[in-house]
Amino acid sequence: MKWLAGIAIVLAALAALFWYAVLDGSAPAQSEGEFDLAAYRSLVANDAPETLPTSVHVEFVGKSTAPSFATEAGAFDRERTMSYNSFQIVAPGGDTIIDGAVDRATLTEMSEGKGSFDETAYNDVLAAMTRAPNVMITHEHLDHVMAIARHPEPASIAANLDLTRAQLDGLPEHAPNGQLAPEIAAASPADYTTPTRIAPGVVAHAAPGHSPGTIVIYAKTAAREYLFIGDIAWVMGSVDHLRGRPRFITWMISGVDPDRVSVLRQLRELHDMRAQNPELVLLPAHDDAYLRGLISEGVLAEGFTTPAPALETTPQ
Repeated sequence: MKWLAGIAIVLAALAALFWYAVLDGSAPAQSEGEFDLAAYRSLVANDAPETLPTSVHVEFVGKSTAPSFATEAGAFDRERTMSYNSFQIVAPGGDTIIDGAVDRATLTEMSEGKGSFDETAYNDVLAAMTRAPNVMITHEHLDHVMAIARHPEPASIAANLDLTRAQLDGLPEHAPNGQLAPEIAAASPADYTTPTRIAPGVVAHAAPGHSPGTIVIYAKTAAREYLFIGDIAWVMGSVDHLRGRPRFITWMISGVDPDRVSVLRQLRELHDMRAQNPELVLLPAHDDAYLRGLISEGVLAEGFTTPAPALETTPQ
C-alpha cells in the first residue's frame, strides 16, 4: 500500500500549500509603533476650529470585481466590488486631494475590459488637482497615481504635489512613454518619516509595507477624525478579521506587500486603534461597499465639491 501513503503525502502537501497561499494571512497578536495617533492629534490640537476641514468627499472613478478570497486571506463569502477612487478633504484654506485613481486605459488593462469607468468623475479629479494646494497619494501603485502621472496639464499641479521620494520614484513607469513631465519630475520630495502637519487638521506619516512609499493621512474635522489607510487593507474585512492579503496575490502582482510582516503588524494596530477610538473613521482606498455605507451614514460625501463662483458686481 505504498501508493496510498504516496497519495496521502501529496494531498497533505497540497493542503499545506493551499493554506500557505490562500488561507494564511493572520496578523500578529499584538503590535505597536506602526502609527502614532496621539502625535497626529497633537500636531493639529492648536489649529483654530474655523480653519479645520469641513468635510471629506470621495470620487468613484472606476470599479471592477474580485473574488473575496483574493482581497482577504481566508474569505469565501461573496464577490467584492473594488472601486478606484480619489478623496477630497474640503477645508476653508484650500482642499487636499488624496490619490489619483486610474484612467480609462489603466482600468481596461487591469480588469481585462470588464471594469467600468466614469469619465466625468476622472475629469473632476483632474480639475480638483489644479485647484487644491495639497495633492497627495497614499502610495505609488498604478491605481492611485494616474491623474498625476498622466495629468494633461502637469505644470498646473506640480507646485501642489506633496509626494515622498519613494512615491516620486514610482511615477515614471506609469507616465506616457515612461517619461514623467519635467515639472512633476522636478518636484521637491516631502519627508513623512515622522508625523508631519500638512495643513490645518491634516497630518501625514510614512507607513511602508504595502509599498516603499505608503503613507497614512490623518484628517480632523469639527465632527470627527479620519485616517486614510490606502491599500494597507483592500477591504475593511482585513482590519475587522485581522487577515491580510493571501500570499498568492503577492506572487501574482509585482510590488504588492514587499514587506508583508509590516503590513500584518499595521492591520493589528489599525484593528486595535479602531476598537479604542470608535470615533476614528478608517478609509481604505478600494472597499466600495464600505465607502458607500459611510456615504449613507453621512460620514462621507460622494462627489467632489467645486469652489463657489465669484459674485458678479454691477459697476456703479
